Amino acid sequence: MIAFQPTTDQQIPPPPRQLGDARRERRLAMGFALLSLGVFAAAAVLDPYDAAGRPRSHGTHRQLGLPPCGLKTLTGIGCPACGMTTSFALLVHGDPAAAWRVNWAGCLVALLAALTTTWFLLVAAGLPPGRFTTDEVVKAAALTGTALAATRWLGTLLAAGLDAFG
Repeated sequence: MIAFQPTTDQQIPPPPRQLGDARRERRLAMGFALLSLGVFAAAAVLDPYDAAGRPRSHGTHRQLGLPPCGLKTLTGIGCPACGMTTSFALLVHGDPAAAWRVNWAGCLVALLAALTTTWFLLVAAGLPPGRFTTDEVVKAAALTGTALAATRWLGTLLAAGLDAFG
């Protein structure tokens, strides 16, 4: 008996498990894309400028009903995320120089978010994800963002310590 061999113009459907995995990846990618787009939409709605039209240095998150930074209130030194929302909003409002001055890590996180959002949208549209799963991309982006915020914060702490002695 001769086994059926498809010709090159015939497509063999993927096994059901692979099909389910592909659907899961597309759904996850779409969910994260929508979440990311929501963050950028919120940044577009927020006003990163004070009453005089100058870029804020922090506190834009208060427009979302969130409390002030507890660490900054207690110590005068902001937390690792201080200025991130303001930085995002300044970038979305087309003011990259001010965004960089406020929080350079926020600028890099925003760039990372733009790149991953684009990847999520492409995967959600059906582009094969390549070597990475959506879960892996989310984990890598979260770890990278955390490392950037922590690095900036350590620099802030070091500068505050040097100012105290100097």
